[in-house]
Amino acid sequence: MRVAIVGKGGTGKTTISGTLARVLARRGRSVLAIDADTTPNLAVTIGVPAETAMHMIELPRNMMQRQEQEDGTTKSVFVADSEQIISQYATIGPDGVRLLVMGSVNHGGAGCLCSAHGAVRGLLGEIVERGDDSRDILVDMEAGLEHISRGTGRHLSQFIATIEPYYRSMEVASRVTALAREVGVLDVVAVATKVRDDEDRKAIESFCAAHSMTLVGEIPFDPSLMEAERVGKTPIDHDPDSPAVQAIERLADSLTQAA
Repeated sequence: MRVAIVGKGGTGKTTISGTLARVLARRGRSVLAIDADTTPNLAVTIGVPAETAMHMIELPRNMMQRQEQEDGTTKSVFVADSEQIISQYATIGPDGVRLLVMGSVNHGGAGCLCSAHGAVRGLLGEIVERGDDSRDILVDMEAGLEHISRGTGRHLSQFIATIEPYYRSMEVASRVTALAREVGVLDVVAVATKVRDDEDRKAIESFCAAHSMTLVGEIPFDPSLMEAERVGKTPIDHDPDSPAVQAIERLADSLTQAA
């Protein structure tokens, strides 16, 4: 299973990514989580101690190099070994989840993160080329659409769009769906988030039907998620029986059965 969690900011991408990684790992699956957000927060959501998370080593950006091709053109080529990169740069979190961090904006005027996105794209491409299906790969994408224009997740098999029952969130999800298919990711499914009542549910169901998206899960509005953040715990450690965590358990069932 190789999936990216995508959508508008604030829709719960990182909460779902981190909790889903823990759920799968507790089931005995090998999980590689990649934080592809330029404001990385996946580590603490997985349960990596804050002090460790602050000093995690980012993926090196020189894994992609421009090389001249036989026809005289140049192409960015992944020149590292994916297994060595994972072994050297991944932090092992609770339940054995392995976590890689793409990179972040560390100071003003630093320029774009094209090379960081390229490094993740190249790493994923190398893993796919090896035919390695021994682990689940979960990528917590940056909010919005830029990661799709950079092709960061083009080697993944599925995008999971998080959708709140509000216009802006649905608008971003519809654009994600169209752009993902343009870069070759044809399997785009949806997860409803922060659902409070039947009206919210019906709004998202209608949107998915209109955009040919399969709704694979529903995460209810759950105050325990905010409580977990206030006390500095992950959702799955704070209250594993909370409605949101139990919904992510069911999402894991749906994804693994379909894989």
